[in-house]
Amino acid sequence: MSQALHSLARTTHLIRKEIRESELSQAELARRYNVTRQTIRKWKERDSEEDRSHRPDTLRTTLTP
Repeated sequence: MSQALHSLARTTHLIRKEIRESELSQAELARRYNVTRQTIRKWKERDSEEDRSHRPDTLRTTLTP
């Protein structure tokens, strides 16, 4: 199975899974994978390793007839 990653992506599905299952601190994981603690926190809180859309769920635009 090939995975399409964003050109600036720093983590793969396998790394994300390791982050979610790891008992290490956020700082230790950030150093190990060369990412920020915010990135570690994000993947710890997620339910899956899949990327989400960057588009908002509800568009704040009004269409005219």
